[in-house]
Amino acid sequence: MNTELPLSLLITAFTGALMALLPHLSPRQYFFAITVEPGFRSSRGGRASIRRYQAWVLAAVVLAAVAAATLGDQWPGAAFVLAPVLPLVIGIGAFLRERARVIQHAAKPSGVREARLTPDADHLPHWIWMALPPFLAPPTAAAWLRAHWNAIPERFPIHWNASNQADAWAAKTTLAVYGPLLCGVGMMLLMLLLALAMFHGARRGPQRLVVLKILLGCVYMLAVVFTAISLLPVLAIPPLWLLAPVGLYLPAAIWWAWKAAQDPDMQIDKTPDDCWYLGMFYCNRQDPAIFVQKRMGFGYTFNMANPLALVLVVLLIGGIVSLNVFLP
Repeated sequence: MNTELPLSLLITAFTGALMALLPHLSPRQYFFAITVEPGFRSSRGGRASIRRYQAWVLAAVVLAAVAAATLGDQWPGAAFVLAPVLPLVIGIGAFLRERARVIQHAAKPSGVREARLTPDADHLPHWIWMALPPFLAPPTAAAWLRAHWNAIPERFPIHWNASNQADAWAAKTTLAVYGPLLCGVGMMLLMLLLALAMFHGARRGPQRLVVLKILLGCVYMLAVVFTAISLLPVLAIPPLWLLAPVGLYLPAAIWWAWKAAQDPDMQIDKTPDDCWYLGMFYCNRQDPAIFVQKRMGFGYTFNMANPLALVLVVLLIGGIVSLNVFLP
């Protein structure tokens, strides 16, 4: 019996639900990554686009579930990976298909240049100090591990499969014990620096604070997860429990993003539609912004025509890759 099937189906259902919600995670002026007139989303054509798109996502989820159940006994690993990927790939394809339909209803540029007058300040909010407490967790865990060094077995598991069975082990070394904490601190710093870069590198608007709060929540989630991972050699924590912080954070972040996107007063970046490629990639040499409002989903993405944005992309990828040296 494929013991990985329930978890695979759960992840598939979550991926499908997220993809079905994707058109509603952008500010209402964007519809399938196209700037439209305010009433088009609720028009007959707009509702039809949503129904077609969500029908494709639902079909992808059903197909993924059937594939996981059929292939799971013979190729459990492949089925575990394939099932969540199908709704993602088919969903993106359906999104782009509807985008090609919606583009004919794009709002016509007014030709009037606008200057946004907003009370939003460029300085960080006073509650930014709340980013500091999660950084206390790793050194506290390190001190506790040091005090209980003799309780750590000479060989302990470091990886588990979806059946909750250990499938990789590490010897008791300084890197193996403290590595997850170092990796966690690095990931937390990268997330915090990315949040600060987005705040200062994007145009003023209420979305900046929403994104900053969501990313700070991610820092807290990472602190909990990596601290718990580091304590596994000593404490009998069921590995699957490590998914609990992620399972709590992701729905909360998605709900928050959806609520903000549905706000009729949410301002948008008036970026040209023809500077967006596949609705995901923005490239505009005339735009000085490093980050711009996403058209697919909620948040910000890089202006790939800005040299500083390219430097940040390289640093971000390099930072994530380099953190692997701390993992046993």
